[in-house]
Amino acid sequence: MYLAIKDERISDIKFMTDGCGATAACASYVARVVKGKTIAEALLMKPEDVDSYFEGLLLESKHCAKLTVDTLRAALILS
Repeated sequence: MYLAIKDERISDIKFMTDGCGATAACASYVARVVKGKTIAEALLMKPEDVDSYFEGLLLESKHCAKLTVDTLRAALILS
């Protein structure tokens, strides 16, 4: 994930993945939700929030929500 931060808010967010479709869908959802939020607000995002949005990911895709949220957190910490 690539973040643009302005005044402690995520002004833009992009991602690149070579993962499965579920990973791309999770990343797209997370990017949409956190854009415009403060860093502190974005850090509150949980894998369960992503899973809930999709009304329960398939068992073999649940790790995609965690992967996406972990990646967001890493990008926020490094920014």
